[in-house]
Formats: sequence, structure tokens, C-alpha cells
Amino acid sequence: MATPVLCTRNYVPLTKVDPPQVNPQPIFHAPFRHTTHSVLQVVCDDAPGFPQPENVDLRVFDGSNGSSIPFTLKSTDTTDTLIKQYLQMKPELTGNLHLAYNGKEVQKHKSLRELGVKPGAMFITYQKCTGG
Repeated sequence: MATPVLCTRNYVPLTKVDPPQVNPQPIFHAPFRHTTHSVLQVVCDDAPGFPQPENVDLRVFDGSNGSSIPFTLKSTDTTDTLIKQYLQMKPELTGNLHLAYNGKEVQKHKSLRELGVKPGAMFITYQKCTGG
């Protein structure tokens, strides 16, 4: 007679692991924790004590032909204003005009003050190549 073979598996009990501790972050900024409402006040450029817009003399350099066009804008004007004025002088670049300032692409709808444009600044035009 054959000897019965007892098949057993060695089960290793798993140790129970606690879930990782999560430090709850406050949902609100600390100074506003106990407020019921807040008010944002709009500050106009003509408010007393607010720096008044100043004229900024700048140039736009066209790298394709080496020409440079001077502009005088206010520090509160946006880059859209600069682009519109430049396209009036160079309409052939419509739809293909990109500007760089301080080595970075200029974001539309930003004021010259937000970009930190100082008198004598130079913007550079460039073209983006599509494809690869």
C-alpha cells in the first residue's frame, strides 16, 4: 500500500500595515480661516499713490532682414497693442508674428509693466517652424 502524501503549503501570515499618515492641510489661507466674506478692491491706474503710466521707448528688431522699428508706448499698454502697431507697419507678418523679450516668448495680454519693460528695451521677432 502506498503511503499517503500530505500536501501542505507553508502560509506566511501577512502583517497588518497601517495606512500612511496623511497630514491634513488647511483648506483656507490661515488669515482667512475665520472670515465669513472677503472683499477685493479694484485699484485704478489713476488712484492716488498708484504709479502713473510712463512712456516707454522701445524697439522691435526683425531678425529676418535686420531692420529695427522704434515705438513709444505707455507702460500700461499690453503686448497686443505693440503687436497691432507693428502689424500696421509690417502687414506681411500677419498670423506669423511672434515676439521675444529677455529670451522668452512674450505672452499676449500682458502689460509692459508686468513684463518689466524699461525704456530702450528691444523685442525680437521670430518664426516658429512647424513639422519636424
